[in-house]
This record gives sequence, structure tokens and C-alpha cells, in this order.
Amino acid sequence: MPKADRIGLVVVVASLLAIATIVFLLFQNQKDDQLAEIRTQGVSLARAISAIPYEQLVPGGQQQGVVQALHHGAANTRLAYVTISDGDGRTVAEAAAGGSIVPVAKIPAEPSAWLGNMELRSGDQRFIEFHAPLLQDGDLRGFVRLGYLHPSAGLSLAQMPFLAMVALPVFLLAPFFYFLLRMEVRPIRAANDEISKLIDGDGFQSVQVSATGELGEFMRRFNHFVEMASSKIQLLEQDKDRLLTSSKLLTYRKNRVETVLETLPEAVMILDESGTVTFANQKLAALFDVTQETLLSQAPQSWCEHPDVLDLIMKFQAKRNSRNFSETIRFDTRTAYSKSIATKTYPLFSPKNPASAIGTLIVFRDETQEALARKARTEFVSHLSHELKSPLNVLGLYSESLLSDAGKSREHQIEAANVIAAEVDRLGTLITGLLNMTQIESGSISPERSLVKLQDVVRAAYDEACYMAAGTNCDLELDVPKEMNPVMVDKDLIRVAITNLMSNAVKYNKEDGKVTVTLEDTGDAVQVRVADTGIGISDAEEARIFDKFYRSADERVQAIGGHGLGLALARQIVELHHGTLSLNRDRDEGAEFIINLWAESTAVKQVI
Repeated sequence: MPKADRIGLVVVVASLLAIATIVFLLFQNQKDDQLAEIRTQGVSLARAISAIPYEQLVPGGQQQGVVQALHHGAANTRLAYVTISDGDGRTVAEAAAGGSIVPVAKIPAEPSAWLGNMELRSGDQRFIEFHAPLLQDGDLRGFVRLGYLHPSAGLSLAQMPFLAMVALPVFLLAPFFYFLLRMEVRPIRAANDEISKLIDGDGFQSVQVSATGELGEFMRRFNHFVEMASSKIQLLEQDKDRLLTSSKLLTYRKNRVETVLETLPEAVMILDESGTVTFANQKLAALFDVTQETLLSQAPQSWCEHPDVLDLIMKFQAKRNSRNFSETIRFDTRTAYSKSIATKTYPLFSPKNPASAIGTLIVFRDETQEALARKARTEFVSHLSHELKSPLNVLGLYSESLLSDAGKSREHQIEAANVIAAEVDRLGTLITGLLNMTQIESGSISPERSLVKLQDVVRAAYDEACYMAAGTNCDLELDVPKEMNPVMVDKDLIRVAITNLMSNAVKYNKEDGKVTVTLEDTGDAVQVRVADTGIGISDAEEARIFDKFYRSADERVQAIGGHGLGLALARQIVELHHGTLSLNRDRDEGAEFIINLWAESTAVKQVI
């Protein structure tokens, strides 16, 4: 139903309710007037009858039918009955209108209640009864009772014109009121439509509605509010754009700083003014074996097991006036691969107030390699001192013996010359190996590659190994193809690597052992295999055999001279040629080392 029709229906219903209310009030007023008239007439008539002598009212008196005469002569048509009773309450005379039944009533005994009225009911009829005493010479002779029908609300034909006169103006006023209401509501409806368009639109604009009076004043104030809101929104939009730009700039700077911190080689943690962790890079998470989310969301006690580190973080969470202190601590990680970590704290100052610290940067630096390097240098100097001291002691002893009387013996001179030559050769080999290894590690040496027949290099190294094995029962076997494509290598360096492998195979072989040297072109690489039937290499020693100066703790190895540089130098030379030197793990006896000098395409794949 349209809204206008609903309003019209409401007006009609309101008009009917108004007419009904007016009619109800009129009927109620009419009823009240009738009651007042009945009470006035009843009291007056009861008093007037009580003044008539008793003998004139009862039948048989001087005036017969007085009661009937009074009843029929009464002006009020609502008079229902008139009765006369004696002093004992017995009815002696009675006159009643047609259809009225006189109700039974008890005469009051108290003189104060002899004159009065009461409401009685007889069947469906209601009466208002007035009673008065009949006195003669001061004595009570009887009572007179006057009963009137109780007035009720109702509509008679005589009242129809009056009712029509009352309803007509109301019905005439209803459309007039409806018209006025429509006139008043029209601007409000127009304003509502304009406000709906304003709500559904993208911007704020004034509401154009023609109105007067309070509505006009309201619309003027509303438009003023819209203008103020529009200006405020524009300012907020500008502030929003500035904040959005600033937020993007801060986010970019934050991401850039975090990217830089993530790419740092050290583990980094940032604490705010309260000592709460606000940033931790992935390296720090890996250091403590937790996730970055755990570092940022949980208390340090839940992920840090190092009391020194925990105490350091707690210092920045304490309420202190000054945090501009720097502290360095060192601790070892409690993981499978222990690391030596050093922390360094740096206060972070506000750019606008350099005197105010806004946080703390804690850098966790892995000093494991430095510690290992220091240890390696110490071990290197110790090994080198030992390796140099042994031949020098021998040279010193034989030099002193040559100066003594024993040195005059020809046999002793020959023995001393041979020992001195061997020890000098040993020193030369050690120094040459150290120089080559140092140059390779420092990057100051580069292989001078040329096309080389590798089978000739292997045969030369094989011949040298045969010379070393001449005084032993070791059997050497060489398997080299007759024809083979040349390879691009540094001839001298490759020969050093192959010679070191053959020398170790002869030196650490068992009695009546065997050394097998094989050269083969597999297509992907040129492969040199040096196998022996000697002492072998345990699983525990396998990971360290290529370390500098490392020698097995086996008594058989310690009984044989050596400086522990052969395998380390051989691997560095092979890797300098982009090849690989590995230990064959499939042998049950002795050891076998394999050199793979990759072809060009394969070498490229290995590098990638």
C-alpha cells in the first residue's frame, strides 16, 4: 500500500474514533443529566408525598387512587412504581408502570435512614428507589417508595439528527486535515528523498528543499552541517592521503631496513624502549633453533637457554634511566654443531633527539670460523715446528758426528751424506708443499693449462713411486690406455697430486702389498684411480683425511714419517682444475682414491 494511502486510512480511522468518542461522551453526559434529574425529582416527590396524610394514600381513605393518580400524573416517564407500606413494611397501596415489577426492599430501621435512596434490581431491570417516612402526630405510620428506571446509554431516532450534525463537521474536517497534512509532509518527503540521494551518492552536497517555518530552519541548519561535514571530510581525505603516503614510505623504509638486516652475515635482534623484541632476522632464529614468530611473540625465557644471553636481554627490560651502555658476551651454542658466538650491543638513538635512546641493537656474531682458524694456525705452527724440527735435529746430530772422531770414518761419512741428503730432500718437499698450498689458498697461483698427454704424466709419477718402493716388497701395477685424447691441465701441478697419492699408497701399504694405478676416459671425465691394500681409513677418520697436517692416530701410521700435507695439497690441486678427489667407500681392504678431471661440459655442470 502506498504511503499516501496509509496516511489517508489513518485519517479516516482517526475521524471515526473521534466521532465515537464524541458520541460516547454525549451519551454519558445525557445519562448523567438523567440521573441528576431523577435524583432531584425523586427526592422532591418523596418529600411531597410524605406530607400527605396516611389515610389519604391508602385504599379506603377519603381520596381513593391517590397513588395511581400520582403515578400517572408524574412528569417523568421513567417513574416505574409508587408503593405505600405500613409501619411493619407491608405494602398497602401500589401503582407500577407496564412491564415493571416492584422489587422487594427492606425498610431501614434507623430513623436517620428513613429518608434516602438506593439502587435495586428486579430481573433485568435496574431501579433507583427513593423512600420517605409517613408520620402522623410524630408517629411512624408507614413509608412511601418511588422507583425510577435506571437510565442507560442508547440511541433513539430523535437523537439521529443531532448525531448527524456532530459527525458531519468531523467528516468534513478529515479531508481538510488530510490535505494540510499532505502539505506539511510534502517538504519532509522531498527532504527524505534528497537525503537518500545524498546517502547513496559519492559526495556531500546541499539538500534543495523549499520549506518554511521550523522545517525550513531545520533544512538550513542541516545544509550548514552538510557543508561543514564536507569540508571536514575533504581535510580527512587529504590527511588520509598524506598518512597513506607516509605509511607506504615507512613500510618501504622498514622493509628495506629489514631486508638489509636479513642479508647481514650476522644474527641481529632489535629491542624497543621497553626491552621487547621487535625484530629478529632468520639467522637469529636458526641460531636458537626456533621460528621468527616465536622470537617476536614469546618471552625470552621460553626460547633462550643461555643464562648470559637471557641476563643481557633482561637488563634492557629493567626500568633504568640510562641504557646507553654497550656490552660484549661470548657463549657456545648447545646444538649438534657447537658454535662460538659473540654478542655486541649498540644503543639506537632518535634522529630528532640524539641524546634519547629509542631501542637497542644486539648483533650475534659467529666466531666459530675465527676460532677454528686460530686453532688451525696454532696447530699449523705446532705441526710445522715439529716437521721442521725433526730433520733439523737429524742434520744437527750428523753434523756434530762428522766433526767428531767418528766422522773420520769413510763409512760414517757416506752414511751421514745420505741421511743429510734425505733430510734436505724432506725439508724441500715440505717447504715446496707449503708454498704450493699457500699460493693456492691465497689465490696467487693459477694453473698454466696446456694440452697434456695424461698417460705420460701418470707413467712419470708411477716410475717415481716404483723408485720409492724399490726397498720394499710392494708390488705396483699400472693400467694406462695406449691412445687417449690429451687434456687441458697444468702438467706440473697434476703430477704433484698424482705423485702424492702414489707416495701414500706405497708408504702406508702392508708387507707384500699391492698398488694399482688406473687411467681411464669415462666420457664425462678422465679418471685416475690409485688403490692400495694397506692400512685403510676408518669411518671416523674419513671426514678429516683431507685436512692439513692431519695424521691418523693409528700406531702403524704414527710409526711412518710424514707431515700430513699430501692429501690436502692433492685435493686443492684437483679442485683448482675444477675436478674432484674422493675416497672410494666401496672397498673392503686398503684405500682407493679417485681423481675425476671433468670434460668441459661436465665441468660447467659441476660448477653450476
